[in-house]
Amino acid sequence: MKSFEIVNSYRSSLAKVCLCLAALCSSASAFAKSGDPLAIRLWPDDVVSVESFWGLEVYIDLGRASVSDGARANDLDATSGRVTVGTDQAINHVLDRLPNQTLATWTPAEQTRVASPHAIRVRCPGGRSEDQAASSVFLIDADGVTIVVVAGDQLRSVQGQFVGDVRPDVMVIATDDAAKVQAWARKESNAAILPRRIVLSSASGSSDVDGSNAHRIDHNTMAVSASGLKDQPMQWFWMTDQPWQMKASLVKPFDAMEAACQKSQQVFAKLSDKQLNFRPSNGTHTPRWNAEHMMGRQLLFFSQIYHAIDDQIPVMDQNPKQMPPDYTPAHPEWDGVEEARQMQRVSDFCRRFAYLLQGIEPEDKAPGSRWPTLRALMKQMQRHYGEHTTNTIAKFELVDFPDE
Repeated sequence: MKSFEIVNSYRSSLAKVCLCLAALCSSASAFAKSGDPLAIRLWPDDVVSVESFWGLEVYIDLGRASVSDGARANDLDATSGRVTVGTDQAINHVLDRLPNQTLATWTPAEQTRVASPHAIRVRCPGGRSEDQAASSVFLIDADGVTIVVVAGDQLRSVQGQFVGDVRPDVMVIATDDAAKVQAWARKESNAAILPRRIVLSSASGSSDVDGSNAHRIDHNTMAVSASGLKDQPMQWFWMTDQPWQMKASLVKPFDAMEAACQKSQQVFAKLSDKQLNFRPSNGTHTPRWNAEHMMGRQLLFFSQIYHAIDDQIPVMDQNPKQMPPDYTPAHPEWDGVEEARQMQRVSDFCRRFAYLLQGIEPEDKAPGSRWPTLRALMKQMQRHYGEHTTNTIAKFELVDFPDE
């Protein structure tokens, strides 16, 4: 890990910035939905990412602080919903993508009039001039969780950025010296702002933390959620910057399950909201029910497994009522493209946290699962997408099926 040199001329201006940021932190974010789990990831060269269930991704590049790049705009990939920000500029922006919208937006917070519950807010007092080092303290509000990403040599700057009872949930610190971070955490003056989790790179050194509170992760991804972090004592985590590799025995059944989901998406993405809400005269389910049911079962079954292994993943039950008269659509206004995105979001969720399957063989019964084996579950999900998609296609031939 690199460290950033703070020049003396920057300290006075940083104090003013901290006061401004403290005011921002004194009120709860209006852009946070509690419940869905986030993935925090470490990458080489001091890059940290936060990825949401909704599919939005924020990459914090603490190494991007070149004076020559000071005017560079943040990099937004609107199609994928990914934004990369560096320490070049002051930031108070919202990353969002509203339902039924193709492209994500990256908008200054004061200009954000309508935000979805899934929006991610990113703040950094930052900016730099030709004779000043950049601020490397970022605050990310997403799904009810507040995450601080900070360069290790700017930990002293964090103290002035939280007021009242506001406390970060997770602090990711880019440093090559874990001992200095531990010394900072032991200071009584910092007790009120200590997060529930401190995340460091494995390369930052050994731990002198009590063993029950110190954890080592041999890959680059951690799950966190508002419910999982609630009332949790402070924990220390050391992670590598290398992605987890799925074992060969799981690759084929996992890929087949994902392929079945993608085939279903191709069918449902072509439907309008009117077609999705079509109620067949023969008393069978609407096309939208089939979409919600396929997605809901996979999400429930995999979140049950993941929750049994790591309680940061909540059990997520979005399955609709089984009988047609009892069914109320979760999102009757969503078009087919958005329903397809929801299927893909569930598929991505299963892949994103698949590292929790480490040590489980396809023929093993997974923790928290009712299925006899993990392979049986994945095969059933593959069949399930095919069956309900076929049932939906059959409705297209009914005489009263809408044309558009």
